[in-house]
Amino acid sequence: MPLAVLRKRVRDLPTAFKLDDSMAMTPAARLSNYAQVIVGARVSKSGNPVSKPGDLEGLTGPVKTGDGRVVVTIDAEVR
Repeated sequence: MPLAVLRKRVRDLPTAFKLDDSMAMTPAARLSNYAQVIVGARVSKSGNPVSKPGDLEGLTGPVKTGDGRVVVTIDAEVR
């Protein structure tokens, strides 16, 4: 389950963002509780939050929480 979610439209990409505790999926899973996270981005063809074949996605490796220089490249198709 993701720790945080940010929803954008394709027309808004590329976009700058800052993931912080205000975006947490649950109060117990705050980003500040983790030293590192993996940041992912997905373009959903259906607009559905659940990943489906044909969606496009990208992931970073582990990054320090609070790092302001994270770039996510959407470079893979969900199969």
